[in-house]
Amino acid sequence: MPGPITAALLSAWERGQAEPQSVTRALALLAVASDMTPVSGAELSIGERDALLLRLREELFGSHVSALAVCPGCDENVELAFDVSELSTGAPRETNTALTVSWKQYKVEIRLPNSRDLLVLSEPEKLKEKRLRLLKRIVLRAESSGRPIAAQELPEELISAIEEKILAADPRAEVTLKLRCQSCAQEWSALFDIGSFLWKEVDAWAVRLLREVHLLARAYGWREADILAMSPWRRHAYLEMLST
Repeated sequence: MPGPITAALLSAWERGQAEPQSVTRALALLAVASDMTPVSGAELSIGERDALLLRLREELFGSHVSALAVCPGCDENVELAFDVSELSTGAPRETNTALTVSWKQYKVEIRLPNSRDLLVLSEPEKLKEKRLRLLKRIVLRAESSGRPIAAQELPEELISAIEEKILAADPRAEVTLKLRCQSCAQEWSALFDIGSFLWKEVDAWAVRLLREVHLLARAYGWREADILAMSPWRRHAYLEMLST
């Protein structure tokens, strides 16, 4: 990858070491994928953010994805392989405008969840409490028979309708893979978190790259910036010479 991208990606990786939350790390990578800062990137819907991360993944490591999953039936490792293009679920709709959900005498205006919301939800809480906290954040206005009500007053059926509305408006926010174990024939679905997956790939890449820098700097006395500015092929050529 070009020198500027290499340096930017290494900087994002370094920031991520100090910020172990997966959302924060995803935002650091997002800054490499676009001209957005982590602050501005946090305002994107989850689907918009993840679409940019998928594009970055394709630019960095190609479109082919290989991974492992653990079968819930027999605990065997299941290999899966797919192309980034297979994860396309269509463009999001109405991501920058309020969404309206109506049910019986209720009418609610909401916005799509973003990374700021996920950062708040990363605090240790029970699932039910997190769900309510998110609801309070994304509900802009709610009324029942014309009377304003609080988010915690919404019935469960309406909350389910809100969740369906969010998924329809931002389908890339929840990418699900259908898996099947070859050993026991167990079938199940698993969420694919591009932020966490890409971070693991970047982490492995960064460690390999820094080892290359270490070897070349020790052998030739070159500066880190000069080594990083080299193409991968040139770095590998020098490393091959050191091994002979």
